[in-house]
Amino acid sequence: MFVSPLPVGQPSVLPLDVLIPGLERASRTVPAWAVAPGTMLALPGLDLDAAPLYRVRAGCLALTRRLDAERRQILDILGPGRLFDGAMLARLDGLAVALAPTQLEPVDEAPAGRRSLLAQNQEVLLTRALGHVTRLGRQSAGERVAAALLDLAAQFAEAWEEHAPGLSFPLHLSRGDLADWLGLTLETVSRCMSRLREEGVIAFAREGRLILQDIAALRRIAVGERKVEALYAAKGRTARVARPARRSTTPAKSAACAR
Repeated sequence: MFVSPLPVGQPSVLPLDVLIPGLERASRTVPAWAVAPGTMLALPGLDLDAAPLYRVRAGCLALTRRLDAERRQILDILGPGRLFDGAMLARLDGLAVALAPTQLEPVDEAPAGRRSLLAQNQEVLLTRALGHVTRLGRQSAGERVAAALLDLAAQFAEAWEEHAPGLSFPLHLSRGDLADWLGLTLETVSRCMSRLREEGVIAFAREGRLILQDIAALRRIAVGERKVEALYAAKGRTARVARPARRSTTPAKSAACAR
């Protein structure tokens, strides 16, 4: 049985080689394993060729890499259906963190099928990584937040309903998680989210759900056709004009001005 070396109150770290015996089954009839929110999954010292491969059945995993003692970078977010490659995680020298109650299904494939799945997953990760590098290097804060919300909706939203007011999905990421994913500060993410909410582009629902009320507007923001900073212009808000300096009325200063 694995015992976490971290102090009490710290998230536990589970080596993937003891993942299956160390966790309870998500269901007696479903071959999946339950991972509690906040649990970190690592891969210490295993043969990469024999590293485990899992499919996310439910919940949310964040692939992370520690930058220093205080900072981390979220490399990708894995939603239901995504593959979790332990070997890739080890090569990145990273951790996977469960951001919600998560179920992982071991992928049991013949060697040829396993190689095919690994190749497909690596292509997906590479494509997403290249897009994310572009996002971090060239996009504004508003564009990054809008693109991230669209990405999360694609991974976590339920099917469209014909008369539904908007697209709803569980927002498993906190604003701090979004900041770590998008290379922004917590304050910047909060400001962007607040502006989108005030203009009716998004709305917050109960139980941690987010509603995309105007997907077309969010897409325009994500590609730079509409700036988040310009959202306030629709309300006629303008930048504060600096007031002229107040003239002094004291006798000494008045006399000096008279000279």
